[in-house]
Amino acid sequence: LRANLELMRRQLHALRDALALAYVLNRTLVLPHFDCLCDRSELVDYVPSCVYPGAPPGLTFPRKCSTHFVLNIHKLQYFLEPARYAASAPWTTRKPAPPLSLRAHSFLADPRTASAITDAPQR
Repeated sequence: LRANLELMRRQLHALRDALALAYVLNRTLVLPHFDCLCDRSELVDYVPSCVYPGAPPGLTFPRKCSTHFVLNIHKLQYFLEPARYAASAPWTTRKPAPPLSLRAHSFLADPRTASAITDAPQR
């Protein structure tokens, strides 16, 4: 469990830095696909094994985990549309910031993504 918490801490620090860079450079951030060393659950019983009861047998770690395992998606939506979510955002009392453009980790692999984006040279 400690190793999972340390991994999450490092990934969240990297995400914080990436969000800041995307904001300053006015770029779209493609969210990372996070790694996990534990299955996510609020159940106390699963903590010793880090595997949720009823998980498929043979579930191995590290593995890729869902974004909602790591992030509060509702707070993330605030970055996408601050003017819309600012009125209901209890954690902020300041004027909303300009929107930050985010994409899911699967954005570049999605067949619906325009080839002009996926084939463009990476910077």
